[in-house]
Amino acid sequence: MNQKTRFGAAALLTVLLLTTAVSCGDAADTTNDTTDAATKAVTEAATADPDDPYAARMNVSAGLPEGLDFGGAHLRSMVNDTNDNVMANDIYIDQATGEIVDDALYNRRVYVEELLNVVIDPSEIFSHTQASSNIRKSVNAGDDAYDLYLEHMIQAGIDTLEGLFRNWYDIPHTDFTHPWYPQDSIKNITLDGTMYLLLSDVMLSSFHNTYCYYFNRKIAADYDLPDVYDIVRNGQWTLDKVSELTKGVYKDVNGDGTHDADDQYGYATSIDSNVVTYFWAFDVPLLDLSSGKPVLAANNERAVNTVTKLDDFFFKNENTFIASLWTDFIDMFVAEKVLFIPRCVGETQTFFREMENYGMLPFPKYDEAQDGYYTMLDGCSPLIAVPKTAQNVEMIGAVMEAMGEYSYKYVVPAYYDMTLKVKGTRDENSIEMLDITFAGRVVDFAFVYDNWKGYAFALQNVLKKNGSQEYSSYYKSNEKKAISHFEKVYEQFQEGGE
Repeated sequence: MNQKTRFGAAALLTVLLLTTAVSCGDAADTTNDTTDAATKAVTEAATADPDDPYAARMNVSAGLPEGLDFGGAHLRSMVNDTNDNVMANDIYIDQATGEIVDDALYNRRVYVEELLNVVIDPSEIFSHTQASSNIRKSVNAGDDAYDLYLEHMIQAGIDTLEGLFRNWYDIPHTDFTHPWYPQDSIKNITLDGTMYLLLSDVMLSSFHNTYCYYFNRKIAADYDLPDVYDIVRNGQWTLDKVSELTKGVYKDVNGDGTHDADDQYGYATSIDSNVVTYFWAFDVPLLDLSSGKPVLAANNERAVNTVTKLDDFFFKNENTFIASLWTDFIDMFVAEKVLFIPRCVGETQTFFREMENYGMLPFPKYDEAQDGYYTMLDGCSPLIAVPKTAQNVEMIGAVMEAMGEYSYKYVVPAYYDMTLKVKGTRDENSIEMLDITFAGRVVDFAFVYDNWKGYAFALQNVLKKNGSQEYSSYYKSNEKKAISHFEKVYEQFQEGGE
């Protein structure tokens, strides 16, 4: 296995054994020693191999002043939990469980609490509608009840327009050039020196909710398809190539003469967020922020062509099946009736946990000239805000940086390499494909602040009509509303969170 794309196996096994020891013993008595031992083991194993990409992580520091002591202050968070995914543990986990990721998260909490003399309270967990209602009531009442608010990114964008949050750039101790902050996303959701919502690798949900492609390796072999991994490596993985590879895969399995969920297909999807992803995968501009103000840019040739490409592939192609619900085409894939589907990386740990014959790929490019492979996070993935009423902002910033450093060194390697790459993938090529997929993660201003009034969901809305509604007419009918909406967004950013 290529050591340049893997965390040292010896280090991970050592961490696994050490952190399991915590959960099997008296956590209160052994956690500190075990955390120190695990940290030392990871450091030594990573630095032993100069080609190991994780070795450099051991030398990165949050740069916090020595001796920070917040006197036992409590960090309080409210978290939106959607679809039973991992975001409930993004900030707080109660105890070590013997699972390497849970134990890394637990050790992170203990480390930060001791480093800064703070107490990280259990997160209050609500649905996104209830979380939004709670934070509005709390802030509007002037109540310093929460330090961090983690919310479904679309809902968080809506909440921002109520003037509820502080500007992250005003929070002491934070440095958004640190590698635990995805740099493209930091740039994309900052406007004129203001960023209300933050993406950090502290949140494992940002990995879990990243869109990718899955493919059935058995069907690919049955149809003697070329090596799709090499197609990706060669920069030829485009929607046109996907369409080409799916030709002839349709099979009327039940012999009833109709295209239904019991048959075999080259591609299956539902018309929802799986489809929305193509605008970002195809690098379609929706807003121009270059002037420091959001200006509509969605009426462009690339957007029009994307709709045409997808319309042809979805509705004029017998090899594609359009499911009513996203769970339906997942069930078809689990039953090995589909060659390609689009879904989130986290499905490796849920729906596909018992499957053997799948591989993973990045979302395809618009064309071979595109400079790389891109993808997006599902809207249910949270971003982090600091409520305006939060007072201990120095503590908040220090905790976020300390958690970020620890996550970068230990939590992300545990999740990325063991849970995804070892448990979640079925072949070594898929590991490389995950590296490519995560390198192209995008969180975009036009999506976060869309509030269903811009063009972030245009693909979903247009294609739900089976392509009968042209994109140009859709754009025109929504242009006035979108302009008005983003003027309000701009006004809020002009206030700078204060």
